[in-house]
Amino acid sequence: MDKKRLGLVSTAVICGTLIFVGYVIKTPYKQQISSQQGITNTVSVAGEGKSLTAPDTLSINIQISELGKTTKEAQDKANAKIAKIKEALKEYNIPKQDIQTTNLNVYTEYDRTNNTRKLLGYRSQQDLNIKVKGENFSEKGANVINKISEIGEINVNNINFILDDKSVAMEEAREKAFNDAKAKAEQLAKLGGLTLGQPTMITEQEIQYNYDRPMYAMEAKAMDGAGNVMNDQSLSAGQLEMTARVNIVYELK
Repeated sequence: MDKKRLGLVSTAVICGTLIFVGYVIKTPYKQQISSQQGITNTVSVAGEGKSLTAPDTLSINIQISELGKTTKEAQDKANAKIAKIKEALKEYNIPKQDIQTTNLNVYTEYDRTNNTRKLLGYRSQQDLNIKVKGENFSEKGANVINKISEIGEINVNNINFILDDKSVAMEEAREKAFNDAKAKAEQLAKLGGLTLGQPTMITEQEIQYNYDRPMYAMEAKAMDGAGNVMNDQSLSAGQLEMTARVNIVYELK
């Protein structure tokens, strides 16, 4: 009897073990199938939005270039001219933080005529960016350029209308881009006989910002044929365009 009981117990243990192992093996398999069956339909769309706004700042880039027998002499001459510029700009109440040095370069300069190389001296070049803001900034900026030109031997390289505070225009362009993408997704869902769900992913591309650049007309008016400063300068600010683009993935039901 003891041997029979022992045999029955062993058989029961083995069967129980097989049932348990079978359960462990089957469980992950059932979960995997369930996960595959739970895949949802989605639609991916791109949207674009533009905003037009008036600029609030005139950005003026100028270059001062001076030659000296030594690097110190060249830099001293350039610094003296910059001091004159800053003094002249006080009349227009331009803050110090809106007058910024953007580049400084000192190098040797040679006369290379007739296949020779004769040292002329050392040249100091400094680039300044001046931002003109506030009420009537366009007219004020034209007067600033005229004042700088009176100092002499200063290159006005670039004149741009810009938007110093871009936040409002960016929000408007971004909202239009989102609505554009949503309208496309709704149309696609309707065509497919489905209902548009919530967005599952939103990505934004870099916002593009197009400047108005009036420099060609401005430079033509800055000097007359004899190189004299003209006093009838005027600038038209126009509008600036900002473009936002988004990519959105929506769930379809």
